[in-house]
Amino acid sequence: MKTYILTMDKINFVLKILLGTFLAVSLIVLTWQIIARSIFNEPLSWSSELLRYLLVWITFLGAGLAIRYSKLIRLEFLFSMIKFPRKVEKGIRGIAMMITMIFCVIILMYSIQLLEIVHMQKSVALHIPMSIPYLAIPLGTLVMLFNTLVAWIEGEWDTNGGEQV
Repeated sequence: MKTYILTMDKINFVLKILLGTFLAVSLIVLTWQIIARSIFNEPLSWSSELLRYLLVWITFLGAGLAIRYSKLIRLEFLFSMIKFPRKVEKGIRGIAMMITMIFCVIILMYSIQLLEIVHMQKSVALHIPMSIPYLAIPLGTLVMLFNTLVAWIEGEWDTNGGEQV
C-alpha cells in the first residue's frame, strides 16, 4: 500500500508541474491574444479554442489533485451542524468515498465511449483530433479515482485526521 501511495504522490507531483505549465501557457496565450487584438488589430484565430481546451484539462486534472489534498467540498458543513457519534461520522465519510469512487467509474466508462465517438472529428481552429481535449475527462477521472483510493487507504475520511481508530 505504501508503494501505491508513493507512486501516486510522484504522479501527482508531475501533474502539478503539468498544471502549472498549462496555467502559464494559458496566461501567455491570453496576454498575446489581448495584445494582438488591441495593438495590432489582428485577433488570433486559434487562441480561444486553445484556452478552452487548456481550461478543461486544468479542471479535470486539478479536481484529481484536489481530492488528494482534501481541497474539494466535503461533508464538513453537515458535521459542523450536527454532532454525530464517531462511528456514525466515520461510516458517513466512508459511504461518501464509496459514492465518489462509483461516480468516477461511471464517468470513466462513459468518457471512454465518448472518446471513440469524437476521435475522427477535428477541432475548428487548431485542427487537432477532438479526442485530445476529451481525453482530459477519462484521465482526470482516473486521477480522481486513484487519489480517492489513496485517501481511503490513508484514512482521510476518518475523523482523527487520518489516524485509524
